[in-house]
Amino acid sequence: MAKKASKTENNEFDAVDLIELLSIPENADSYLVELSEPEQDIDLIALGKEQLKEEAEKLAKTKVITPIKPTTPPPAPYPLHPISSSHTPLPSSPLRPTPSKPTNIVTPLTGYDNDSFEQIIKDIHACQLCGLCKTRKNVVPGVGNTKAKLVLIGEAPGADEDIQGKPFVGKAGQHLDKILAAAGFKKEELYICNILKCRPPNNRDPNSEEMKLCTPFLQRQLALIKPKLIGCLGNIACHYIIGPNVPGITRLRGQWFESIFKIPTFAMYHPSYLIRSASRDKGSPNWQMWQDIRALKAKYDSV
Repeated sequence: MAKKASKTENNEFDAVDLIELLSIPENADSYLVELSEPEQDIDLIALGKEQLKEEAEKLAKTKVITPIKPTTPPPAPYPLHPISSSHTPLPSSPLRPTPSKPTNIVTPLTGYDNDSFEQIIKDIHACQLCGLCKTRKNVVPGVGNTKAKLVLIGEAPGADEDIQGKPFVGKAGQHLDKILAAAGFKKEELYICNILKCRPPNNRDPNSEEMKLCTPFLQRQLALIKPKLIGCLGNIACHYIIGPNVPGITRLRGQWFESIFKIPTFAMYHPSYLIRSASRDKGSPNWQMWQDIRALKAKYDSV
């Protein structure tokens, strides 16, 4: 029970007992409580942790946890095959096999044991296997060294070639002459011809039937020349001589292939494509052709 403050000399009144003042009269002894110390110390922090643990266990029993099913990653949109650069030199063999067997693979010719270029030219003049014989002015067999190591083959003669009877004599041919000379080729050492020996009307693209009918003449020429290499000029010629399922010339150029004639064949732009672009900047068709013709010359010098 709290005690009253004693009267002092300095204080005129006794100190007020607030508990007694505020107590209800009929319950004045309600505060007469003796406080006692606890028998042992209580760790409030440990007690709080224990209560939290118990609450967590109760919550875990009532909460339903749905397991997460593993998901299978979606398939790749395209087959994950490595893609090689079309202009990267082949690391091993100088020949690159045709991606698929050509449908126009040539059949070996028989009965030409005593063949000659004179006889081939006569046979081309007399040929009437397709309608081009009715629209041509002259046949265009080919020109050059009949023992050449390298034969350049285009698709078909143009208007100037039809008039003169010689391949690659127009603007495209003049551009090709400059490229060959710059790379160090001597034109008199080469043989130049086309798959077709007659000009298609209006310089249209030759069709596959016309090329098949004319191929035996080219076979006979190659059989007599026995070249070590073929330079294939242009998209149409490449797709016929290398294979119909190969990519376009922009991806094909600058690479070696085994052709339908079983002769190492190098794919290049046709000079008519090059003269449509005046740019000589790095990466342009003319710049690419310069890289290709130098690669061809290096191979030519090694055989």
